[in-house]
Amino acid sequence: MIFYFTALVITYTIGVNEVNTVVWYEKEQHCREAMDDRLGDALYNQLYELYGNDIMMSCEVSDKVSYVLRPRLREDGRQALGSWQ
Repeated sequence: MIFYFTALVITYTIGVNEVNTVVWYEKEQHCREAMDDRLGDALYNQLYELYGNDIMMSCEVSDKVSYVLRPRLREDGRQALGSWQ
């Protein structure tokens, strides 16, 4: 199983300038959990109040591998199903 670095991105506009604020995670799942747990809501709400509704928060998966899980081998040298290191 391969995991990719994933960015939690908040995009908003100040005047005519688009701003991207980024928090990096090792796995997309971690980014989704942050959004599901509503960890960015306070910041998002403040930016919404200050700069209006031209704001978006999303998880964006990069093409950079963060790590790879490889299956473990049994003592007899065969791959164990459902067993990962």
